[in-house]
Amino acid sequence: MRTIHIALLTSFATNAVADPFTVNGNAVLYDTINSAVTEEIDFGHAETLLEILKGNENIEMLILNSEGGLIEAGYDIADIVIDAELNTHVEFICESACATVFLAGNKRSLELGAKIGFHSSYWAAEDIQEYFISEKDTKGWETPFEFASWLYEDTQAEVFSVFEYLLERGVNAQFAIRTLKASSDSMWYPRRAELEAAGVLTEGP
Repeated sequence: MRTIHIALLTSFATNAVADPFTVNGNAVLYDTINSAVTEEIDFGHAETLLEILKGNENIEMLILNSEGGLIEAGYDIADIVIDAELNTHVEFICESACATVFLAGNKRSLELGAKIGFHSSYWAAEDIQEYFISEKDTKGWETPFEFASWLYEDTQAEVFSVFEYLLERGVNAQFAIRTLKASSDSMWYPRRAELEAAGVLTEGP
């Protein structure tokens, strides 16, 4: 299996269809690291993938190479992957929101030497301030304390939603908890044996 994936990846360069996506036979590469137009998983990519799948009904696998991006955009792509019953494979690196996309795969595999990275989500202070200022009138927040109360409940709901998704995708509950506890300013790279035991990987390299 490993030789086949490497052969596919080396021939992707001549089959680009819509950066950061490249199609070759029954596989599509989603590569935000070597993209000329984006550095991360972003909104609009799910729609691009959907159009690619509609035009290439023989696609069975999504090959990933990404350091992550917007988590909401990652879930949008994951919904497409689940709906299309695609298999997912990591050639080199798949971190953060990319791991969310990877877990959407029907069958999930990892190239020898490749890594999958997990960390807890975060919201930068300046972004929180900007959101409060822009949304306070619409949401009816008269004070930062009312916003903080909403944020507390919203954070709990988000953590539960992530945990629920991990369990839905067959991930062991203990492993799922570890991903939620991982530091937001670093990356946790479990070894292959841990990924297999936790149900993150379903196939060999």
